[in-house]
Amino acid sequence: MKVRKYKDFDEMFLKLNQEILTNPYEMLDYTNGILGYMDNIFIACKNWDCNLDLGKFGYKKNKWPHLLKTYINYEELLKFHERLKTATGLSLTFYFNQKKVNNGSCLIAIVLSRKDRNYKWNKCNVIYRTTETQRRMAADLCLVNSFIRELPDCCEIERVTFYMAQTYISAMVINGYYDYFGIPLENLNKEHPWTKCLINQHYHNFVPGARITTYQSMARMQKMALGMETYEPLLCKDLSIKDFFESKMKKEKK
Repeated sequence: MKVRKYKDFDEMFLKLNQEILTNPYEMLDYTNGILGYMDNIFIACKNWDCNLDLGKFGYKKNKWPHLLKTYINYEELLKFHERLKTATGLSLTFYFNQKKVNNGSCLIAIVLSRKDRNYKWNKCNVIYRTTETQRRMAADLCLVNSFIRELPDCCEIERVTFYMAQTYISAMVINGYYDYFGIPLENLNKEHPWTKCLINQHYHNFVPGARITTYQSMARMQKMALGMETYEPLLCKDLSIKDFFESKMKKEKK
């Protein structure tokens, strides 16, 4: 098990990916083509501050509605908020929507806990099947941030922990916004199979004159890296679970 501690969500996203890039032999347990994998990751954050801009990772405004429809049953979330106010136990679980097909959902649940029934809920524990550290995890962090921001007054979250049964990182996708991580390509270990793949991907597909592939997700990253497509800011602070669903309900009533 790998254990890491970070100040907040911003540092978690940046530092974890930087460590993978600069120390792949220690961080990655195995590779499969363009993907590098880590098993059993435990991360603790002192707070849940998050200033990520999802636009920097090739996400558009429709990403947020898609994420919420995938994971959040708003009626169940409101019931969870009410149970928090009256529960006498020391832990309570909110389950994300679960897919019954393919490999199942990536996010499984959030467990809030406390040390005494007379105390506020102060610990947030996020449980994963898997996540993609260099892109999808950024969207997940924005979701968790909004989840915490909108908890009722009986909560005062002081620490957030993440348990991930597995994570993966893409040597192809990361090239779309590689500069974000601030690690020069020439500093990467050219012997490790995953970083070697990343470098090969860069020079074959992400330099001026490279052919834009017909593979849609890769083409999106190529166009982003080459300045052929730009993305509007999609700031975490502007993303709200409550605002999305309540606006949706108002429209349905008309």
